[in-house]
Amino acid sequence: MSESPVLLLTGSTGPVGEAVAGLLAKRGDRLLLTGRNTDRLAELERMYGVPGQVEVFAADVTTAEGAETVAQEAERRFGRLDGLVHMIGSFQAGPSQFVDHERLLAVNFLSSVHATHAVLPRLANGGRLVYFGSPLAQEPMGFLGGYAAAKAALLAWMRSLSHEVKERGVHANAVVMTMADTPEARQQRPHADFAQAVTPDLVARVVAFLTSEASDGMYGALVPVMGRFGFSTALAGPPPGKGA
Repeated sequence: MSESPVLLLTGSTGPVGEAVAGLLAKRGDRLLLTGRNTDRLAELERMYGVPGQVEVFAADVTTAEGAETVAQEAERRFGRLDGLVHMIGSFQAGPSQFVDHERLLAVNFLSSVHATHAVLPRLANGGRLVYFGSPLAQEPMGFLGGYAAAKAALLAWMRSLSHEVKERGVHANAVVMTMADTPEARQQRPHADFAQAVTPDLVARVVAFLTSEASDGMYGALVPVMGRFGFSTALAGPPPGKGA
């Protein structure tokens, strides 16, 4: 593209939103940052906002109507739309009978469908679609079934979608990440080992790759960005040199 791409960033107020917005803005992309947290959006606008370059818009994209409103707004402000980075997500752990499965599916899966359906008709010259998955979609753990199922639905749908849209020059791919190392996460989980988390900056670099020509050969890819995270079992014993 001769002009800087126009990207819609949904869930910009989430754990990796600031890092992604900052890196794409630095690259020169034109961005509409959306989210429901108006205070956080205002912070992002103070940090990165430039009229006609990086703008913000408060909206709920978990509904088809909200998604369509946001896509229309991006097109109205920038004249076109070239892609979507969908960072909306919701997490809940607990026994299955106490988990809000409908909420997890609505936020983690259906919001992606709504946002994509709003964006796709506006990608006249190809484009980039980036989603966020979890390793739990492939290896679900106890008390995380609702979240794992929602992310599994998202990734299966994305891989199917990639075949539908690739002949139009649209690349649909996903980042598969574990917990982001943020101040909020550390406060909420003071006993967690954040050496196994991933930093938002590392995630942002992969998003920048997936929204660039460097990823032209990728359709339906699941790109793991998980730092030092790994599944373990007591049956394996300690690593070599660690204990008996």
